[in-house]
Amino acid sequence: MTNFNPIQNLPENVTFNENDTVVIFGEVFARGYVNGLIEKAQSSGAKVIFSTMGRRDNKGPLRPLTHEELAEKEHHPLINVPLEAGFDLDPCSDGSTVCDQLDTIKLKDWQDAKLDWGKIEECIAMGQERFKAQIKDFFSQLAPLIHDSSSVTFVHTMAGGVPRSKIIMALMNRVFKGHGERFLSSKVFWDSEIGQLCARSFEEVTAHSFQHLITESKNFRENMSRTSSACQFLAYGYHGNELLINNDYKWQSYAPYLQGFAKKSLENYASEACNSGANAVVFNVPEILTNSSSIFLGIEIALYPLMKSFLVKAPNNPKVIALKKQCETLLKPEYKLEDIFKLTDEYFSSSVIKNEWSLYDQWPQHNGPEQMSLMRKTSQSILEMHKNDKQLLTAELSEIIFQASGEIMLNYFYGQKTKNPVCWIGHDLVTQWFIKG
Repeated sequence: MTNFNPIQNLPENVTFNENDTVVIFGEVFARGYVNGLIEKAQSSGAKVIFSTMGRRDNKGPLRPLTHEELAEKEHHPLINVPLEAGFDLDPCSDGSTVCDQLDTIKLKDWQDAKLDWGKIEECIAMGQERFKAQIKDFFSQLAPLIHDSSSVTFVHTMAGGVPRSKIIMALMNRVFKGHGERFLSSKVFWDSEIGQLCARSFEEVTAHSFQHLITESKNFRENMSRTSSACQFLAYGYHGNELLINNDYKWQSYAPYLQGFAKKSLENYASEACNSGANAVVFNVPEILTNSSSIFLGIEIALYPLMKSFLVKAPNNPKVIALKKQCETLLKPEYKLEDIFKLTDEYFSSSVIKNEWSLYDQWPQHNGPEQMSLMRKTSQSILEMHKNDKQLLTAELSEIIFQASGEIMLNYFYGQKTKNPVCWIGHDLVTQWFIKG
């Protein structure tokens, strides 16, 4: 188990020269964690090179972006080699895919469904072979773009890996949002054959893709070392987060976070890379609410205490005052921010969450009926305090977190002489960043 290692103090600001390059290993979409890092890199003088997952037409073969799709992208230069990780749509020897197997299973039969693991192992091997070949192609196109005596930082953004089948989404909706009669135990799901397939898929996309990036970059790194250039790797992780609960910063985590098992593997690969001489760090960042994270019921509850942290640390700061006014305009007249903080404090300090679902040494934890019910009730109560359920405090707070995280990651990575392969960015650090900025 990785020891909890939060960054305590805001790292000093760093700048880059025109030859320093940040390579985004994973496609960039709107309102994601990496956007803040890109803004920091570009404003500090680094060149940013982008990549793509590629596209599939009707679950067909993976292909590069078309000229029209490239024209629609805002991020350039972009190396147009499809870097999709995983195996759910890679065919085995008889031409069938994992999703073909899943699509034959009816929802009422999911728990007893049996999968052909021989074919699945073939698909996994095919997916790995394809992905590693794509990385080699990617590096062959990247090398001419890199200057001598430069620093190259690879930023790994790949996560998820949910097999693209309707039955998976139906089951995960019940795991992450189910309550009452629709409650589905995440452990029961995880122990099923479908759950174990998801575990393998999450590992391939979230963790093994980072391992493959480091392994397949060996020649590139050796060539760089001959020109006194530096090469390093950053990755986005999640392993719970420190936030303000009853005026103390305490670790907590969302449950059920089934992708957490793969996130732990990601941490292990970073440690192995460092032990083998590569320079790699996984940054565990706070929860934000995005299109992809909205499947997790109640994940946004951990966002609201960030606003409380701002008010406790610097109530007279002009930025804090302005943000408070902006947030209050989103609430119904009869509610104040303090009403939200009261609910979040009660939630995180309740016997259910504090004593049973905030256990670091048992992370990631599975769900339970009482925990899911309390999370839903708290989430809904806070939602009802807003004037409009499409305009929430979480949007502004999420943007602050991804901007802060990106800047902190680069400043820490380049400015810290001694770096740990795994570290945390908590609400206290984000608050320091916000106040200082």
